[in-house]
Amino acid sequence: MSRLVAAGWLAILGSMPCARAHSDAYFDTVPPPHGGQVRMAGPYHLELVMGKNEVTLYLTDHGDQPVDATGGSGKAIVTTGKKKRYTIVLEYAQENMLKGRGEFTATSASTVTVIVKLPDQDPQRAEFHPIKKSSKQTKRKHIEH
Repeated sequence: MSRLVAAGWLAILGSMPCARAHSDAYFDTVPPPHGGQVRMAGPYHLELVMGKNEVTLYLTDHGDQPVDATGGSGKAIVTTGKKKRYTIVLEYAQENMLKGRGEFTATSASTVTVIVKLPDQDPQRAEFHPIKKSSKQTKRKHIEH
């Protein structure tokens, strides 16, 4: 392969968006689109927004593009202390959103484990801790990775 051809391929590959793995620390430095907390789960970015007796989960891909959640489901397991555990069933709400309601108490010391299942996809899991209260931030502008 000539250097010119190799350089051309490198230019093409370099201009393509790539899926990079992000750490929890990275996500904690980036303003979340809906004021929640973002974690990576397999091919998805999951944003968890905790409300009073309500859990909302937004799904995007590694390019921050919405992932269709039609037919998707999941659960959020809220753990507070050793004996307090609440399971909230998540169901399709709209577009890239799953939502669930239930009686639970979450604090900044709580841990939330989320398991998401989309049709024809393997289940994905993410852990959120410490829980960040929704800050009602405005939707962030596109951030290059």
